[in-house]
Amino acid sequence: MSWDINEKKHEVAMQGEKRIDEVALFEFVSKIIENRKYRAQVQANRESVLMFWEVGKYIGSFLLGGERAGYGKQILVTASQELQTK
Repeated sequence: MSWDINEKKHEVAMQGEKRIDEVALFEFVSKIIENRKYRAQVQANRESVLMFWEVGKYIGSFLLGGERAGYGKQILVTASQELQTK
């Protein structure tokens, strides 16, 4: 939805002495809110996935050199505890 469409609908609702359809108004505003909340959740989930992928790649590639190290488990436990505290 663009701002222009919303502005025009607002103008129509406020013209003259016409009675505003409260049910339609509620439905329209509810859809706007639900749509924006959904989009925010999708974006937050996307960023979380990218964050975990980036952290995993950094740990696996740079710290462990792409190899499995026996001490890797301890590094993850220590890092996890420190990050939770932060």
